[in-house]
Amino acid sequence: MTCVIFASYLFSVDYNLNFAIVFIPLSIFNSSSLAAIAPTITNILTVVLVPFYAKFSDVIGRAEVITIALLLKVIGYIVQTSSNNFEQLTIGGLVASIGSTGYSCLQSVIIAGYLATEDTWRLGLTVCTILVALGAVTLVTPLWYLQRKGEKQLGERPRRTFSWLWKQFDFIGVILLAATLSLLFFPLITAGTYEDNFRNPIIIGCLCAGGVFLVGLLVWNAKFSTKPMLPKRIWSDRTVMGAICGSIVSGMMVSMNYTYFYYYLVVTRKIDFPKSYLLARGYQMAYYIIAPITGFLMRKFLVTRRFIWIGLIIQTIGTIIMIPARLPGSSDFFVAASQAVVGLGDGMTSLASIVSITGSVHRRDYAMAISVNL
Repeated sequence: MTCVIFASYLFSVDYNLNFAIVFIPLSIFNSSSLAAIAPTITNILTVVLVPFYAKFSDVIGRAEVITIALLLKVIGYIVQTSSNNFEQLTIGGLVASIGSTGYSCLQSVIIAGYLATEDTWRLGLTVCTILVALGAVTLVTPLWYLQRKGEKQLGERPRRTFSWLWKQFDFIGVILLAATLSLLFFPLITAGTYEDNFRNPIIIGCLCAGGVFLVGLLVWNAKFSTKPMLPKRIWSDRTVMGAICGSIVSGMMVSMNYTYFYYYLVVTRKIDFPKSYLLARGYQMAYYIIAPITGFLMRKFLVTRRFIWIGLIIQTIGTIIMIPARLPGSSDFFVAASQAVVGLGDGMTSLASIVSITGSVHRRDYAMAISVNL
């Protein structure tokens, strides 16, 4: 647990540093209008890969899967650091996201079961790579040690086979889900790059195809799949669905308010990226402060749902405050304070949601419930 906490700290620094500098190469490559593509890809990968990683770890082992995942993240960062155009930057981010998803999934399952300037963004990504490598060594070394020690004392743990993985994991459902999400979401982001926008045949074709795949996914889950990705026992659980709805609202607020926030600050206040980044840090600061406080309060009072509602109310109030706070003439303090209020609400909602979900489902559904929530 000590290693997990320390590794989480390193990955948190990595995440925030990466989040701060990724806007700079997008500007340099004249691709700022496509900034929403990377997080959309990440979210689709998360939905698809989290349950796969959980079952794949039963085949080759958790230490092995985390090692592979973190190696992919390091490779992805290396590709991003050496990129010279938007395509290379996105490919590197895609590889890094595959690795990051594996780590975040197994970290959650393990716990539940038991400098940003225009000429230094490459240096920043290099630091991210080093942080991930350090975190990987910190986390993977004790996992390998404990796994080998357990095998010596208790005998080697029986591993699942790849044929078992094929039977237990709904590959067709995954393909249908990934196709549905991709075909419905990517046209919404890229339509603005075409002169005729949503009248473009490619955009119309993607949206229509996404609708067809959505129908196919629903029919497959209802009629044919023996091991559906989204089992009915999860959707019929009111606690899980309530937590997921809270995460949906919270996620929409964050996505709509932050995708182009840094650019907006740079343009309207005539400042550079480092200062715009600092103005927005109130959100992350408050998020990390409120999370352990929320955990302590949930443990003390043995309730979770109330914190989801309280968090959503605080986040809504903060979002309303953001409207006047983001006017070009408002003070820097007002901007930072509004960010902090939203961070308090989102931090409380996110933690309470994940605890509610893992506490209301069977152990076998941890990975799937976490995946749906993410």
